[in-house]
Amino acid sequence: MARSKGSVIRSMPGRKTSFTHQRVRDADQQSMDWLLVAAVLVLTLLGLIMAYSTTFYWSYATEGNPLVIFSRQLVFAIGGLVLFTMVSRMDYGRLRPLALWMMLACILGLILVQAFGSYKFNARRAFFDGSVQPSEAAKIIILVYAAAWLSSRRGQVTSITYGLLPFSVIIGVAAALIAIQPDLSTAAVILIAASAMFFVAGASVAQIVLVGVVTVGSFALLINVFPHASSRLDQFFAAINNPQDTHYHIKQALLAFGGGGLFGSGIGAGNQKFGLLPTPHTDSVFAVLAEEMGLVGTVVTLGLFVLLAIRSLRVAQKANTTFGGFLAVGIIAWIMAQMLLNVLAMTSLLPLPGVPVPFLSVGGSSLVSLLIACGILVSVSRGSKVLSEAEDAQGADDLLGGRTSYSASTTIRRRNSGTRASRSHRVEQPEEDADYDIIGRDVRFTPAFTGRKAKDDRSKLDRYSFSRSPGALRWRAGGHGTGPRMPGGH
Repeated sequence: MARSKGSVIRSMPGRKTSFTHQRVRDADQQSMDWLLVAAVLVLTLLGLIMAYSTTFYWSYATEGNPLVIFSRQLVFAIGGLVLFTMVSRMDYGRLRPLALWMMLACILGLILVQAFGSYKFNARRAFFDGSVQPSEAAKIIILVYAAAWLSSRRGQVTSITYGLLPFSVIIGVAAALIAIQPDLSTAAVILIAASAMFFVAGASVAQIVLVGVVTVGSFALLINVFPHASSRLDQFFAAINNPQDTHYHIKQALLAFGGGGLFGSGIGAGNQKFGLLPTPHTDSVFAVLAEEMGLVGTVVTLGLFVLLAIRSLRVAQKANTTFGGFLAVGIIAWIMAQMLLNVLAMTSLLPLPGVPVPFLSVGGSSLVSLLIACGILVSVSRGSKVLSEAEDAQGADDLLGGRTSYSASTTIRRRNSGTRASRSHRVEQPEEDADYDIIGRDVRFTPAFTGRKAKDDRSKLDRYSFSRSPGALRWRAGGHGTGPRMPGGH
């Protein structure tokens, strides 16, 4: 039977996969992003170096052994790297059916920590005397659930009733449970990451502005409720009016930055960490790094984070499912938001948020969560065979009651072309003059000649070419489009 130009063909459940579809699935299993892996490993190693440099004095003074805290962090790093390897080899698509149950367990854990968690530093954030923090695991779980929710409701994101409102309630409840611990900074990081995913999924600027206004209002209310938060904000504005009123913590951090010079004083030889700079192994670790490694070390460290961000965004762009693309965007938004909040605070550009620097700060739960998240990034870079096969058989994603949409490959369209995310009930047809067929997922079957000219010429079959589009996500501005003549299209 002849196929009309631009027809959409999918394999039926229960039938044998054709040679064409087999080639598509082989293409879906991409190679591992080794630059991403290298950035993660180097940052983990750098974090271990800083763990020893910032804790040997404290460990010796309190435990009589300079390696106590470092040894503990090393154990967490080894365990985290083992989990990183396991997760990176796992098909990330297996997380999607578990998203709802993971979210319910996350909310339950956040509730239980308020009732039975250990009370430390005027907050209830962890179990077992601070060893296990549910909020660290909550970052991954919330992003997995958000990615699953957005990928199942791609046609409803622009709706206030079915998109913005339920998404805000779901994420807002989890963030509120973290904020009342109190841990406003972690809640802010989660909201930033979730907002980035929501925007990439097709939300309008007006929706993002509305979310921002409501979020700022909510945090303003919480700041007035918690004295430590309002005190930090008052000190920040006081320092703007009079630099002499700068908070002691920030003063010592700035002295550490200034004392580092070009090449620093050497690893372990910094002065500010010896009783002058508060919490040198957690919140202030970047200031210690600047003092001991200088401007060169600071730039190299920031460069590693930039490399991690670039490769992660590339993973999101090349992801073979929208679930993987959204998940990669959320993870890198979390890591970069947390890093920037700390660095900007240490340079007196933001109030002290109390967030650790990813990979560099001492903290077992934080490091393990980061390595698991990076393992998911690597898994996304390799592609998901589970979701790819499911989408090929069903024609669309469907999860958690979401209404299906026509294709995972057209979730996000170019903003400068004036288009939106497709409605779930509307099937977008290829351009009328597009001389190709779409087969399965993201595959273009482009004939070297038209069917009208050589309809029965089987000898020219080898002149047909198969190609796979770069990924499931289409960036809101720039990037690639869907038609052969669209600017930037592939």
